[in-house]
Amino acid sequence: MAIPKEVREYAADIPHPSGLIGCRCGSLSLDCCEYDIAIIAEGKNSVVKLGKYTVETIYLKPLKEHLVDIKDIEIFKDSKTLLLSSTAKEITDAKYGRLLAAAGKKQLVASLFFQQKTKSAKQPILAALWLKIAAYRHMAGTLTISGVRPMPLHELDQIRQQDLTSEVADGVNASLECIGVERATRSQITRSIEAFAEIKSNDYDRDLVLAKAEYLLNNGKLADSYYYMGRILADMVSSKSEQHLARYSKLYQIALDLGSVQNLERIQKVLFRATKRGLN
Repeated sequence: MAIPKEVREYAADIPHPSGLIGCRCGSLSLDCCEYDIAIIAEGKNSVVKLGKYTVETIYLKPLKEHLVDIKDIEIFKDSKTLLLSSTAKEITDAKYGRLLAAAGKKQLVASLFFQQKTKSAKQPILAALWLKIAAYRHMAGTLTISGVRPMPLHELDQIRQQDLTSEVADGVNASLECIGVERATRSQITRSIEAFAEIKSNDYDRDLVLAKAEYLLNNGKLADSYYYMGRILADMVSSKSEQHLARYSKLYQIALDLGSVQNLERIQKVLFRATKRGLN
């Protein structure tokens, strides 16, 4: 792949082993996509503008916990012991497949966990929230077990490219019904973007995520924009405290379009069966 001079020059100043990862290493990238630079060290992730290019620095340590992320890495700099290059070479296609299968099962287990939270939720909005998170986890797990590393911005397109069996398709269709991509309209996405911006007001990647969502929207990819914002928020909210949820409940309701989720019990039953099949 052609890596811009500005990105290479920026990477050259990083004092740690580093390399390009993510969609810019493959064929999925869009004009709005950043250049993800993995840095094998401890630190805080950041987003940097380099003229017309955007770079996100992502710190990965310990390296052994991020083997899936460094498959096909384009190395900029290595350590004296060649840790990065030697580790990357050890990730054979067979090993990568096993890593993806294990990661996919973890996603499906997480989906079951949030499905259970749906059943025990005391408020309809919370039930809709947990089921949406369960649906996103199911989608990611389905892709991963199929041998595809999910990329949030491209995830819906990755699903479209899969040749799914009827049983797997049932789970995907139930997830998409819950997520609500067929309800994606320009006005709904605009409201979601506004709420999303406030929820993520203190996050380092806020402007980058918003720029991607707006790019998809402006290019007529409404379902993808809607799905992408929900995917980012689903990952974010799953680890938040009850206090955080209470504080931002109205914003989450708008950003995730929770009021439109219908037929929760039916969807959850289909999703449960599909998730259990995926784990067998």
